[in-house]
Amino acid sequence: MADIITQKTITKAFSDQMKGVSRDIADGRVAGLELRIRPRSVRWSMRTALHGKRTRYDLGLAVVGSDDVGGLSVDGARSLANQVATMCRKGHNPATFLAALASGVSMETQLRVEAARPKESWTWEKAKDEFLADVKRTRRPDTHRDYRGKLQAAEFDTFAGRFVNTITRNEMAAAVAAVHKRKKEVMAEGMVRVIRRMWNWLAEAARQDRTSVAEGVMAGLKAPDRTRKEIGEPTRRKRAPAPVLDNDPKVGVGKAPPAIEIGRVLVVSRLGCLPARIGLGLELLIGTAQRRRTVTGANSADFHEQTDDEILWRIPPYFRKSGRSARGEDTHSVPCIGFAAAAARRLEELANADNTNCLFPAGTSARSDDGHAESGLFNDWLAAIPGVTWSPHGIRYAFATYGERDLCFRPGEGGVILDHLEGTEPDNVTSQFYSSDPQIRRKREMMRAWIDRCEEWAEMALKADPSLADSDGLYRAIRAERYKFKKKKAPAGQAGALLG
Repeated sequence: MADIITQKTITKAFSDQMKGVSRDIADGRVAGLELRIRPRSVRWSMRTALHGKRTRYDLGLAVVGSDDVGGLSVDGARSLANQVATMCRKGHNPATFLAALASGVSMETQLRVEAARPKESWTWEKAKDEFLADVKRTRRPDTHRDYRGKLQAAEFDTFAGRFVNTITRNEMAAAVAAVHKRKKEVMAEGMVRVIRRMWNWLAEAARQDRTSVAEGVMAGLKAPDRTRKEIGEPTRRKRAPAPVLDNDPKVGVGKAPPAIEIGRVLVVSRLGCLPARIGLGLELLIGTAQRRRTVTGANSADFHEQTDDEILWRIPPYFRKSGRSARGEDTHSVPCIGFAAAAARRLEELANADNTNCLFPAGTSARSDDGHAESGLFNDWLAAIPGVTWSPHGIRYAFATYGERDLCFRPGEGGVILDHLEGTEPDNVTSQFYSSDPQIRRKREMMRAWIDRCEEWAEMALKADPSLADSDGLYRAIRAERYKFKKKKAPAGQAGALLG
């Protein structure tokens, strides 16, 4: 047990200091109180635990005698040490209290001084890097790509080098408003979503001590309201006449592309004027109405022969949008009928020949280690086909819209194919968590009707535009459009064209 510090101990301590001795003397009366002897001073300190972590607090200079003049006597040091121990037991940090005593000011004044002192934080660049690294770890690649793009907006350059705890909501709102002003209204709304998510992450307890970002700083951040735009509003510009027929194949419905454009892509995909995998991939995309990410990530192991005219595509949870939900732990079954089944078989043959199992293997310049092509594979090719205005996601709108309008799909029934939780309502607990019926019989009926209708659209497109039979002419037109902004050299011929 440590000896009790007395006046004699303190006198001896000052003598040792003059000799250049360094040592600590523990007090046997107050646990944690120590007299620290150093060549330049003799000081009191207190070691105690705060929130489970042992910390040493400096109490001040030691003095000989019973008066606390110019420092602390042994009784004064014990009294102060007991106050510090009590504060720590109650979970209060005594650092501010001790600083106020040392400077001779009130606690209120000391608190104001500490509040004005810069706190530890991360720069804007470090905060972005750390946040995006966590997003990459926890979210899917498309989410990471979306967040990264939103945070790279030029309007955020004003925060370069700034500590994130000094960036205010009003400053962030001004940056968002600048994006909105240049007519990127959807982009501005997306930036708000990402910034709010990022600031909530920065304020989480696991990193708040390092970022000093308070909770709720960006809670009220919002983008300016969208500019009013109504179809049919009188303007000075000449307006195209509205379609007379609701089922005009040359006119889209809502976000669904015109039916004749779907038929047009189907015709072109079979002509041989596209790279083999691209043409077959477009047939698979149209014939199954699956997400572009699902199609480009398809693996030959996921396709199972059923009949001569059908292959069952069992899509793994990873490629489902609901893959991280309770229902998304199962595979999503999609019957490939007719031309979709034929395309799947041919793609399987190509994959097995390459010994990759990937229906669309990644190119040599791919930045991902996934082994399959990135999700945007078909976008540029669709944009290069003359007379086509839709992107891969448009086929999903078409399936749901035209399925209900023309093919007797019940409202919302397209979800069983589109992988919207197998078409169940989000509040239907039984359907989401207890029913495992893949509804395969109804899916076959729906896909057969869809395939037949797509074939009708292809015939309609070819009849409306006989030039679709000109393989060489279309090849030249697509090649010119596909590579007009490309610095790389276009493939030398149809046979040599790769994935692009």
